[in-house]
Amino acid sequence: MPTVSTAYLANLINGCVALGAPPDNLHALVPGGQDALFQPDRRIPAEVTAQVLNAAAELTGIDSIGLRVGMQFRPATFLDIGYALAAASTIREALEINMRYQPLTQEAARTRLEVDRKEARILLDPAFADAEDFRRVTEAILAGYASIGRWLLWDQVRPVAAVQFRHSRPSEETCRFYASIFGDTVSFDGPVDMMVIDATLVSRPLPNSNPALVQLLTGRLNARLAAYQAGSSLRMLVISGLHRQIRQGKPNLDETARLLGMSGRTLRRRLQAEELSYSELLVATRKEAAEVYMHEDKMTLAEIAGLLGYGDQTAFMRAFRGWFGMSPGAYRDKLKRAGG
Repeated sequence: MPTVSTAYLANLINGCVALGAPPDNLHALVPGGQDALFQPDRRIPAEVTAQVLNAAAELTGIDSIGLRVGMQFRPATFLDIGYALAAASTIREALEINMRYQPLTQEAARTRLEVDRKEARILLDPAFADAEDFRRVTEAILAGYASIGRWLLWDQVRPVAAVQFRHSRPSEETCRFYASIFGDTVSFDGPVDMMVIDATLVSRPLPNSNPALVQLLTGRLNARLAAYQAGSSLRMLVISGLHRQIRQGKPNLDETARLLGMSGRTLRRRLQAEELSYSELLVATRKEAAEVYMHEDKMTLAEIAGLLGYGDQTAFMRAFRGWFGMSPGAYRDKLKRAGG
């Protein structure tokens, strides 16, 4: 059964709520309710994405809600995958990263890329045959590609050449919104869901290219994909939970256990059985996050220390030197010399 991550579904729900949908009605559609969305190890049936968007459209009267939610997508929406997209050298590399690690976020539709001399086609292979019921999910995904594509390219006001949908022509309100995102060349009742862009854009260098960061993140993503395909390990589950907590304050074991759907006592017992230390996993998570943040030149060391949950910059600098054998300033200088 195809599934989506709780983080992906939560982003869809939050987008709908921002547009006026009552949160309680949408959470009622999620197996396990709202609490399930805070469990990083939990996967939700992919069909719930369609149920949520269709219910939100009915509750708000906004037929184009899938498009509007998709337009809110940014690389940061997808955490490590998004950071890797933002650091890619070209649109092709960004799409290939997304295609490779897509199962970590959602299996509602898989993406393929076809390129010839004139055009590049981003095609969706949906998990569900009912194009009408699944319509708003498809719209959200393709609107997300358009939104993130503009963000990555910067100078492209409307890089989309054409869009084709399997579903029939929807309401005029939605069609007007199509035009604002995709332009005038939108067709319906087609054999596939597809976005077309100019072939030259696929290989155009991106302004935020950072090969060193891509290498770091894809190595991490390879481990997470392998763990997901094998049935996630406890270590990966705890680290995933810690990453979700770390920006909201100092994590603690009981809160991590709650996110994983177990008691603190159970998590302690399972960690002990696998000879894992919660404090060591927290340190490993902070180190992972610090490696990413250090590539962001606009972030000050004080800001990074705060995001990692350190009460003062001195404690962060001491920890950083223990991780990498040099000060944060020297590490950033090394990155600049390496072009990363």
